[in-house]
Amino acid sequence: MDEGLEASQQHRRLVLKALLWMTVVSGTLFAGLNIGRELWLLAVGEVFFVLLALAVLRLVDRTRHLMWVTVAFLVPFFSLMVLAMLLPRTSFTVFAWIQTIPIICYLLLGLRGGFWMSFVFISLAVAAFGYRYQVQESLLSLMMMANVGLSSMAILLLSHIYERSRVRNEARLIELASTDNLTGLANRMKLAEVLERERSHALRDNKPLSLIVLDVDYFKRINDQYGHDVGDRALCHLSTTLSGRLRDTDLLCRLGGEEFAILLPGAALDQAAELANDLRRHLSDNPLDVGAASQVMTFSAGVAALGEDGQSLDELMQTADRRMYEAKAAGRDQVVAAGQQYPLSTPRHL
Repeated sequence: MDEGLEASQQHRRLVLKALLWMTVVSGTLFAGLNIGRELWLLAVGEVFFVLLALAVLRLVDRTRHLMWVTVAFLVPFFSLMVLAMLLPRTSFTVFAWIQTIPIICYLLLGLRGGFWMSFVFISLAVAAFGYRYQVQESLLSLMMMANVGLSSMAILLLSHIYERSRVRNEARLIELASTDNLTGLANRMKLAEVLERERSHALRDNKPLSLIVLDVDYFKRINDQYGHDVGDRALCHLSTTLSGRLRDTDLLCRLGGEEFAILLPGAALDQAAELANDLRRHLSDNPLDVGAASQVMTFSAGVAALGEDGQSLDELMQTADRRMYEAKAAGRDQVVAAGQQYPLSTPRHL
């Protein structure tokens, strides 16, 4: 979902800003300490990153290319960490900062980008540690490298597992939030998201976009006669029956109760009305099995088109809903679109 993506982007902006402010504070502190120790190369690098962090802070909330800005900051940032390990007079405690690489990468770059950047810089850091702190005793050197390498890879692995689980859980929550529990169809929130996207495409490419709103006729009678379980089956039957007649690009959703909507990208008003009428006949020709009997189902529908009937979801819904009630008032089992009315196929009273 677009909302989910935007929320994820906002989260990463906050994390990046926290990292940048930490860079400003810690970079200023260590630059002063390294100037005192006459570690000029490291001090210059830290001053540079303080200035870079301040510059990036001005971009974080405005940029549309957050990922590239993040990568452009992290690559030299981690490179300075590795370089600090190679300088002869730096403390081995600098490796404590290397251990933060996987956490930072996964928080800012996600699953795939986080893994590859972590793997590359952890590998370089472990190699730099081994080069810098190798000792005469080969077994001791091997143990030091093993401890450093395994602890670093453990942090990388745990960060990867956590991020993968978080992504899956987030995707599942988004799916649940945008899906009707009974029918498995999209709900109104999903409709609003998809309509906004398809509206942008339609306006950009000068293509039509239509919306059908339909309501099951005499649905209360089905509930009263057979019970709510059969009523639920009737709604699922309608969703399955109509879905089989739609394109992959069309979106069938349940608005609530016995009311549904169909979003039709690329379909003009007359095409949408023709499809709605075809769906009406198809549903009528495929009754719901209720034990030894069968229950014929029909619906009344209203159709609205982007532009002439409104620009937003609320406007299109209002127009289509009004026409759907016109179809109900005219006897049900029909479609109304911009004044044109399809007659009843066969009079029924369910």
